Amino acid sequence: MYKLLLLMFCFFTLNGYDLAENYEYVNHTIYSNDLVPDIPKKFELLQIPTDKTQYRIDAQVIAKTFELNGFILDISKTRYVNFTRHSPVDFTPIKQQLSDLLREKYPSIHIEGITITPRGYLASLGKETRGVFDSRFYQNAGGTFYILDREGLRHYLDYAVNASLDVLHTNQKVLRKENLNNSNTQLQNIPFKSFRDTPLTALPDHPSRFRSTIKASQLLTVRNVEEIPLVLKNAQVIVEVQNESVIVEFGATATQEGLLYDIITIQKSDGKRVKAKVIGENRVELQ
Repeated sequence: MYKLLLLMFCFFTLNGYDLAENYEYVNHTIYSNDLVPDIPKKFELLQIPTDKTQYRIDAQVIAKTFELNGFILDISKTRYVNFTRHSPVDFTPIKQQLSDLLREKYPSIHIEGITITPRGYLASLGKETRGVFDSRFYQNAGGTFYILDREGLRHYLDYAVNASLDVLHTNQKVLRKENLNNSNTQLQNIPFKSFRDTPLTALPDHPSRFRSTIKASQLLTVRNVEEIPLVLKNAQVIVEVQNESVIVEFGATATQEGLLYDIITIQKSDGKRVKAKVIGENRVELQ
C-alpha cells in the first residue's frame, strides 16, 4: 500500500497541470478543483475579498500552494491569474443575435452551442442589449465583442461557437481561369473554426472562374474565385456608336477582358485601337 501511494505521489508530481489565465468563481473561497477539476485532492488556495468582483494574483503563488500539496502546475505561459465573479446574467438574447448573424452569412451552418464569457462582472443585462461584433466575426468560431450599458460604457465579452457548415472544395486539380461548376467542386461538412477569408458555401450566383491553379480537395473562399468577365480577351464584340438618335454597330476584337462598365481597348478591322465601355455580354460602347 505504501509503495502504491508513493507511485501515485510521483505520478502527480512529475505530470504537471496547466494553469489558465482566467477563471470565473461563484464562492469567494477558491479550491484546487476550481482550477483543476480532475485533481484527486481538494485543498484551499485563497480567499477573495467579498467586496471584490475581480481579483488578480501572481501565478507563482498558486503554483507554490499546489507544490506544497504534491502537485506541479505549468505556469510557463501564465504570469498572473485573473478571477472574475460569475455574472448572474442570461445571455440567451445575445446568443440568439449571434446565431442569427451567422445563419444570415452561412444558411447551411449547424450550431451546436454558443458560449459567452464576460471579461468583467455584469450584474444585469437589458432586454434590448445588442452585441457589437467585429466586421470579420463570421470568419472565426471565437472572438471578442462588446455591449453598451445605460451610461454608454463598453463591457467586453468573449464568445465561442461550436458549429459545422458545408463549404465548397475542389474535387480535382483546377487550372487558372477554369470555370467554377458542379463538376470540379463539391460540398463538404467541416467544423466551423477559423478562415482566412469568407468560405464559399455555394456556387456564386454569377458565372465565376478560378483565379489561380488549385490542387484537389482544397477549401474554397471568395479570394479563390472571380466573376467571369462579360468580354474576354480576343473575343469578337459588337461595338455601338451613338450619334444623336442613330445607333451604328460594327464588329471588333477585344484586346482586354472587361466586366460590366469597365473601359477596355478594342481593335477595329483596320487595326486601329480605341477605348470602349462594356455594356453587356460581348457588347461595348465606343468612348
